Amino acid sequence: MSDTAPSVTSRPYVLYAIAVVFLVSVLNVVDRHILNVLAPVIQEDLQLSDTQMGVLLGPSFSVVHFAAVLPAAWLADRHARRSIVAGGLVVWSAMTALGAATSSFFTLTLTRMGVGIGEAAGSPPSVALLSDTAPAEWRTRALSSVTVGALVGVAVGMIVGGALGASHGWRVALLAVGLPGLALAAVVRFTLREPPRSPGPGATPLEAGRHLAGFASFRWAVAGVCLANIGIAGRLAWEPSFLARSYGLEGAALGSTYVVISALPSMTGALVGAGLADRLARHDLRWLAWVCGFSILLGTPFIIAFLLWDPSDVAHFAGTTFPIAFLWSAVGSFLIGFFSPPMASLAQALVTTRMRSLAHAIWTMPYTLVGMGVGPPVIGALSQLGQDGYGPDALPRAMVAATGFLPIGAAGLFVAARTLREDGASATDA
Repeated sequence: MSDTAPSVTSRPYVLYAIAVVFLVSVLNVVDRHILNVLAPVIQEDLQLSDTQMGVLLGPSFSVVHFAAVLPAAWLADRHARRSIVAGGLVVWSAMTALGAATSSFFTLTLTRMGVGIGEAAGSPPSVALLSDTAPAEWRTRALSSVTVGALVGVAVGMIVGGALGASHGWRVALLAVGLPGLALAAVVRFTLREPPRSPGPGATPLEAGRHLAGFASFRWAVAGVCLANIGIAGRLAWEPSFLARSYGLEGAALGSTYVVISALPSMTGALVGAGLADRLARHDLRWLAWVCGFSILLGTPFIIAFLLWDPSDVAHFAGTTFPIAFLWSAVGSFLIGFFSPPMASLAQALVTTRMRSLAHAIWTMPYTLVGMGVGPPVIGALSQLGQDGYGPDALPRAMVAATGFLPIGAAGLFVAARTLREDGASATDA
């Protein structure tokens, strides 16, 4: 591992770079998940089944994203990462906006595939750029801007998408969240600086893959987060539909409720988890995996309680009334929110500055493919199969089934911790 590359410049610039990457991450996730909150109106307008909607919410994006991430990361480890990020921003923003012109399942699927290709150039180069810009001792907190930006993106998408979808239709909502990315692309390209990297050619994807696969901790950690993401991504995709069907929410009320009980707690959890992991990992690198594993494991029962709790069971506090199930969602979201920044930092701790983008891509590729490729369509299919027997309860039961993968994933992270300290020392020596 090489942590000796100096920061690009002063602390104010480092904070500026973190802020810009934060905005990139916001738009990345707004455009990726805007369909989640628009799903009920799109499904009604285009007359789509739950199975078709599951494909739109998952594989239409994740399959092509999986194929495009590695080439984008390979380019980013050889060329200016700011240019790769800016180019990706242009592509995914334009394709989101083009979705407003579609009129069928097929054409909307094509635009979502375009979003998946463009967003392949978002997260890995951004993480690599921040890893080489911020001081190593607060790398996890710097990388948390990617996770927090993603969660803010979910919140913005839910609120803006829900409000615009209700007042002006889902097509206007896609235009509104797609076009701002074109302006941000110029900011990224012309204001960010390329941080220094260690001399020599960048690693090939095969070299980086072999390097990381040589560490048992990395193999187990990736397996763990991939399995956990079946439940996480599945819930993220279908929770707006669940809130609409079980609680009668729609439009702005749906979006704002989702933000309060899910996105904001997850964002808080990511910040707390990043700070905790940075502090503990200074003494023992294994805490990066332990924080990930405990966050997923402890959050699981609260998510299950949220999905199965009686919607009519309400609490009264300070003159307001709210379903008790929403409290379980907030607690579970807060706990599970811990895991992403430490996982990103774990991968960066095992590589050199010449393979940072590839390192992030190598774990996020299967993470996205398995999570979004399996979670949303499986939940959609199970929900559709259960309609005759369970009626409106079919969707939450299907979501609980996917949530069962969370503790299995947590187990993989605990196994990863067993060799992480030794693997980190080995990477440093190399």
